[in-house]
Amino acid sequence: MQTVSTSALNVSPLRAARIERGMTLRSTAHRSGIDPGHLSKVERGEKQLSIDSLHRLAVVLELTELATLLKPFLPDREVA
Repeated sequence: MQTVSTSALNVSPLRAARIERGMTLRSTAHRSGIDPGHLSKVERGEKQLSIDSLHRLAVVLELTELATLLKPFLPDREVA
């Protein structure tokens, strides 16, 4: 039977995706245009992202399904 460590249960899905891709918090923040301190707080569940910022982060982290789901909620000028 496989067990999951308790520390693995406390990792946010966004942080897990970032780590899985071998990206640092600073590089992810820079590529997505989000302040590193703010992204850190988002990963710890202390802050939230706007739909636009979440979309940019999803694109950087290659979370294609999430990026696609968010597209209709972005202003036309920002949809890439």
